[in-house]
Amino acid sequence: MRGPIIGLGLVAMTAACAPDPSRMPESSYQWQQRQDRIEQDWRASQTAPQTTPAPKDKP
Repeated sequence: MRGPIIGLGLVAMTAACAPDPSRMPESSYQWQQRQDRIEQDWRASQTAPQTTPAPKDKP
């Protein structure tokens, strides 16, 4: 009976210490990392997919 209670307490304490992903960055380093990640994601979404050239028409 005592083991599950201790385990539940440890889980609750660990969850309380986990970073919240919805929080905004606090330091200038964190802001820069966030901006870099956003820019990389945007650039990756802007690249055109590789296509094969169309076959030449026969005369």
